[in-house]
Amino acid sequence: MLIISKFAPFVLFYIMLGVGMSTNIKNFIEVFKNLKVLFIGLASQIIILPLIGFLFAFFATSDPMLKVGIVLITCMPSAVTSNYITKLAGGNLALSVSLTSISACLSFATIPFMFIIISPMVVSEVTVLHDLDFKKMSLGLLILSTIPVLIGVFLNTKFFIFVKKINKFFSYSSLLLFLILIVGAWVSEWDAVSQLYKSIGFLLLFLLVTILIIVNILLNLLNLNLENRKAIIIETFIQNSAMAIIVGQLTLGFGSGYMAVAAIYALLQYKVLFLWWATKKFVTNI
Repeated sequence: MLIISKFAPFVLFYIMLGVGMSTNIKNFIEVFKNLKVLFIGLASQIIILPLIGFLFAFFATSDPMLKVGIVLITCMPSAVTSNYITKLAGGNLALSVSLTSISACLSFATIPFMFIIISPMVVSEVTVLHDLDFKKMSLGLLILSTIPVLIGVFLNTKFFIFVKKINKFFSYSSLLLFLILIVGAWVSEWDAVSQLYKSIGFLLLFLLVTILIIVNILLNLLNLNLENRKAIIIETFIQNSAMAIIVGQLTLGFGSGYMAVAAIYALLQYKVLFLWWATKKFVTNI
């Protein structure tokens, strides 16, 4: 775990650079033509999802480790894999890419605010949340998350042909690093995972299903078209587990048990999303 711990900041920078390189200014211009949809997507990711996580942490478990883990994973921006899944599902790809990039850029402010300022009000007995430094965490995320995304957007806008040639390599290498982090988290948190897998799995499954239902209902009430609904649901649902593991490692440390939630969520989210898609496709035909 020493190698992962040492190189985790570089891994996050690399992954976020890839996020930025997947979009350009034209994508933002297209999405900004419909501010209502953009704001709904951002609100769903940055406000609704953390709120669901806070309520779960408060009411669904008394285990401090699980409380922190749930808060951690639901404060993260969406993962870059959400863009690929949105494309496969026939969602609004430009909206998906823009939401991924914008939520990642804002993470230097949203994650510390939710994780350090708001969370202790909801999960007051977890003292580790009170000991974190807002400015230090915010500055770290600015350097490791926001700046590489902006660099990636700039590169893709100014050097599109070059970026197009290396994008495939970036996608595969980012996925490999993601898998290494997930495996590393499983190994480092093995005691917590092996002891609490059943309870964590059931709780996270309940959390995932609740997220899908609540976001789906809200988007239907707001009368968004199907392409936009698919994009926002996937963006809200697919959390950046790799980022959660790295942020957790940097702030809480490996072996603390807090990242067991992020490691299990990383696997469950894709299974639940596939089952949701299969139900829509083959049962309700929606």
